[in-house]
Amino acid sequence: MFDIRSLFVVMVATNVILAASLWIGTGRRLQGGLGPWTLSLLVQAAAFVLFAGRGELPDWASIVVANGLVGMSFSLTAAAILAFRGHRLPPLAHAATGGVVAFAVGALLHDLGARLIAANFIYAACQATLLALAWKPVEGVSRGTHGLLVGSFALGIASFVLRAAAPLFAPVANGGFLASSAIQAFTLMAGYTMILVSSVSFLLMQKERADFRAQQLASLDPLTQAFNRRTFVELAQKQLSRARRLDTPLSLVLVDLDHFKSVNDNHGHLAGDRVLQRLADVMRGQLRKEDVLVRYGGEEFCLLLPDVPGPGAVALAGRIRKAVERETFAAGGVEMRLTISAGVAARIDEGPEGLDALIARADEALYMAKHRGRNRVAAVSLGRSRAA
Repeated sequence: MFDIRSLFVVMVATNVILAASLWIGTGRRLQGGLGPWTLSLLVQAAAFVLFAGRGELPDWASIVVANGLVGMSFSLTAAAILAFRGHRLPPLAHAATGGVVAFAVGALLHDLGARLIAANFIYAACQATLLALAWKPVEGVSRGTHGLLVGSFALGIASFVLRAAAPLFAPVANGGFLASSAIQAFTLMAGYTMILVSSVSFLLMQKERADFRAQQLASLDPLTQAFNRRTFVELAQKQLSRARRLDTPLSLVLVDLDHFKSVNDNHGHLAGDRVLQRLADVMRGQLRKEDVLVRYGGEEFCLLLPDVPGPGAVALAGRIRKAVERETFAAGGVEMRLTISAGVAARIDEGPEGLDALIARADEALYMAKHRGRNRVAAVSLGRSRAA
């Protein structure tokens, strides 16, 4: 059977090593919740030191303070999860949580069985709270990594419930808290596993989200959050290959903001940037999830529409044109009305067609819309044209 005091010493060493690894491994920049998570590990380590000193240290330290520190560590873990999601837990919550646990344990200081039941049920409730905070998936984080974190808290709940229920069915073994029993050893090992798995999964979540954001920065236009031109070429080639293979329609729309130069000349480039941001939002509101919005260059945007035939693309472009015409653009305290012109091209069914040819036909249609007076949609396909 395990020596419980030795197991606490191992847990202290593990927590300190994990905290040091997080601090060093992140270049001492504990952001996105890593700060409170690291502090939680150190607070737990301090609690385990006090637990290991049971019998050598006064009860107020090895029981009351130690349990209060465990409660505080759970509050810090909650703060870490919230910080990762962009929220904040008031610092007073840590002291309050630790104080509640310490008070509950102190009130039952001379009743070991009742104290074990109360403390562990409180800890199980804390773990359930952590599980609830971590339950919602995070963009950029894989299901497996997210599942590890959630699973570690589920293991914590089961462990603490088992520890709380044990005194109800069997008398506390001689030696009390440090008695070497199967339940004591199993639940402490479960807690040890929970600490390892939750810390590793939380660090993996940080890495996966950082990689996801880096990929977004490389593929998105920073002003409008539309895809950039380089990413558009990659996506369009894949969609064009898919359309050929499955013999499905594919349309492309080039959109240009009419008289945009006058916006910059009369109101400044900052106002022009805000107009482009709002224009992207208006267009995005008309698109499906699978459609691709691209900032093609300057005030020109491109829409890649998988599984949409030419007539459907013309209808969509018409809805966007009307939405922009109705929109009031505000920049620098000035309100203005603007319009767009759009050119539509659809994949030709007969024979292969490259992306350059599709873009060239859309560009020809856009030129036609501009030439016919702007604020309109034009389409060119198989030598035929029509305007809307």
